Formats: sequence, C-alpha cells, structure tokens
Amino acid sequence: MQRHAKTNTPRNWWKWGFIALVAIILLTAVTMSVKVFSGSQEATTTKPVSGGTDVNVTLNKKQVNALADYYVNKSLKGHPLKYRFQVTDHAMLTGSTQVLGANVNFVLLFKPTVLPSGDVKLKAQKLSIGSLPVPVSFVMSYIDKNYPLPKWVAMNVKDETMTLHLTAIGHGKKLSYAAKKIDLNGAGKFVFQARIPKN
Repeated sequence: MQRHAKTNTPRNWWKWGFIALVAIILLTAVTMSVKVFSGSQEATTTKPVSGGTDVNVTLNKKQVNALADYYVNKSLKGHPLKYRFQVTDHAMLTGSTQVLGANVNFVLLFKPTVLPSGDVKLKAQKLSIGSLPVPVSFVMSYIDKNYPLPKWVAMNVKDETMTLHLTAIGHGKKLSYAAKKIDLNGAGKFVFQARIPKN
C-alpha cells in the first residue's frame, strides 16, 4: 500500500492581501463616519467628580435645538398642548394661549444667562402675540399653569424669568449637564459639561 507524500500548497498571498485591504477600508470608513456624525461637536474629558466623569461638550445652535426638541417632546408625550423651545439670536418659546376664549399664538423671547451653579436663567425680554396688549406675566402665568414643563424648569412669573436647572436633570444618578458658556452670535457656541455618574 503506497503512501502519498503530503504536498505543501503555496499560500495564496493575493487572498490574504485582499482581506487586509478590505479591513483597512472598513476601518477608515468607520473612523470617517464617527467624525462626520460628530459634526462640529467637540468633546473633552475632564477629571472625575464624585466618582463620575465630566465631559466638556461644545454645541452649535442646530445641535442645541435638537437637544431641546428631545426634552420638550418627552415632556409633551400624550398632552394636547404643544410648545417649542429654540435658540436663534434669542432663546425663544413658542406656543399658544387662551385670550378671551380664543387660542392665540405667541412668541416669547428670552435673554439667557449662565449661573455660577451651571444652570441657565432666561429673562423675558419681548412678547409677540399679534396686536393684543397682553403682558408678559400673563402669558408666563398661563404657561406655568397649563403647559407640562420638565421638572427641572422653574418659572418665576413675578420676575418674568425661567430657570433651567440643567444640573438637576439626572438627579445625580443619570446624565446631567452644567452650562459653561452661551454665545448666540452666528452659528452659536454653547459649552456644556456633561456629567456622567459612576455606574
């Protein structure tokens, strides 16, 4: 009975070269996708605080508005009254209110100020509600009583201010924020510190 000698098959270098090329292309595509998805958002990690991690994030107006839409839509779920919070050259709250039994659309403009705590105070500056002479305090009182504002938003009708308690969003157990800088010029520059708690 004859034994057949084993023949050494030469390695297919073209095959392995092709696989390596595909791997490099995939790695490059993933890296570029992450950079494109990040857009103009910049993130830097700072030292841990209270066992968690703080990440400084820089956003533009478009990104801030998307974030605002997320939290507003979350608070409006299942509620008939609708409103929107956006930033342009002002911080702007739009919605509708009841005046003499009729629904009237309004635009309330605020000037934002970053507080030392990292929260944001919005001071009402102008109210646009057609030609009706309605005071700002009236509309803010209506909003406070009828609109489902997030729990971390505090309305002060007397001072005509709204305070966004960003640092209280996660109650220290979930992701929260602290404002560092607000610049409404041009595309806008908003620097926040995202506070990621320890698991």
